[in-house]
Amino acid sequence: MERSTRGRPGVYAAGVERNNRSDRAIALVAAAAHELNDELTVILNAVAESMDALPPGHPAFFRLIDAQRAAHRCARNAEGMLGFSAQRGLRHTLARVDALLAS
Repeated sequence: MERSTRGRPGVYAAGVERNNRSDRAIALVAAAAHELNDELTVILNAVAESMDALPPGHPAFFRLIDAQRAAHRCARNAEGMLGFSAQRGLRHTLARVDALLAS
């Protein structure tokens, strides 16, 4: 059951401020997830190229498989963060991270 905030502007203003802070936090999560995806793309490409360049049976191959699996787990986490921000109805826009943190 929703309470009326009529006659109590401070209550409404506090709710708006909470929503603004929440939206900024979600925007930061989405921005971080996009940056993480960019870096993971580089990592996964480097791992794949390294695996291809190794001779058969090289001991480093299995370490690269571990790195590849870890990067894929991180990618799934980033995907989840992006999905969460999309569910909140945020629009993609260009913004500087320091400007988001300052507001």
